[in-house]
Amino acid sequence: MDISPLQSLQDSCSSVIVTMNRMATAMQEGEYDAGKAQTTTPPPVELRAAALRAEMTDAEGLGLKLEDREMDIRELKKGLKMKLLALGEANVRLSLLEKKLDTASKDADERVERIQTKLDESQSLLRKKAKEFEETMDALQADIDQLESEKAELKQRLSAQTKLTIEGLRGPPPSSIAAIATAAVAGSVAPSVGGGPGPLQVVDSPLLLQQIKVQRLSIRHLKNENYRLQAEKMKAQLASLPPLHVPKLPAVDSPRPGVLSSALYRKTDQLLGTLLGMSASVRVVDITGKSPVSPSAQLLEQTARLRSLSNMLDKLKDEVAKNVVTRSPGARVLSDFATFPSPSYIKAKEEQKGNTVLVGKVLIPCAPGQEHVHRLVLSQQELHRVHRLLTP
Repeated sequence: MDISPLQSLQDSCSSVIVTMNRMATAMQEGEYDAGKAQTTTPPPVELRAAALRAEMTDAEGLGLKLEDREMDIRELKKGLKMKLLALGEANVRLSLLEKKLDTASKDADERVERIQTKLDESQSLLRKKAKEFEETMDALQADIDQLESEKAELKQRLSAQTKLTIEGLRGPPPSSIAAIATAAVAGSVAPSVGGGPGPLQVVDSPLLLQQIKVQRLSIRHLKNENYRLQAEKMKAQLASLPPLHVPKLPAVDSPRPGVLSSALYRKTDQLLGTLLGMSASVRVVDITGKSPVSPSAQLLEQTARLRSLSNMLDKLKDEVAKNVVTRSPGARVLSDFATFPSPSYIKAKEEQKGNTVLVGKVLIPCAPGQEHVHRLVLSQQELHRVHRLLTP
């Protein structure tokens, strides 16, 4: 609905008048006085919004504070762990130091004990050495006194001997035997003159010693000469004996066992090599007609070769058996044209083989503890004979 400007102006003026009246009434009632506080209450929406904003702000701040506190708690826990680790290390070090201190104190006590023991031993050894030194000094002093007395005694003997020598030179010169007797008498009288018994020293003459040495050398030379003469005499006797005639050993007709065995080994190796060569290179009979030799001739050649090898094998077996029989004493039977193995040897060899078949057992009563097992290899005729003997 359209409103005219005048009407609009009237409405505005009326609203202004109403507002002015309200203000005047309020001024009259003292609502605009400075001493009276305005009791304007904000709307509930704003209050709720402010409370919500405060709660949100407080929640964010509390979260940050909680995170800060958690970080602080973690740092404190880390620091506490580090402190605990340091405390554990300090405890370990303390225990190690205590152990070292105990060990050092024990070592020190042991050292003190050892040193004290050594000191006691040294003191006892020193006292013993001092005692021995005193005893040695006393013994040396006694020896010195004894030597002094012997020296005085020897001086007296020397003076007496000098007097006797001077008296002997004044008299007539005695013979050698008389001089020896006089010296002996003087030696026997001198101790009595000296006042005590003394040892008589006898010195051999150098000429006498030289003569004894020469006689010993001559005796040794005579012994060597005697030995040489005896050896020459024995050589002459051996040369005069007739020469010895060594009889010649009879020649052996059969070759030596070692040579025969080596020949058999060589033949065996050659035959084995031939058989291995034939097995490695097998020749098939050519029946295509391309070969100049007929198939029958090829077959005959191979058959002849196999027969020859079979004969060689039989011959080698015979030679080996003959060699074994020759080496075993009592295992051969000699004849005019050949050598054969004895039946007992053949039977023993057959009994040693392991490819025999057990036909039966015969038990013969005997004393307990004397049981023996005997193996018997029988031919068919011998087996029939035993069967006839044992069966009723």
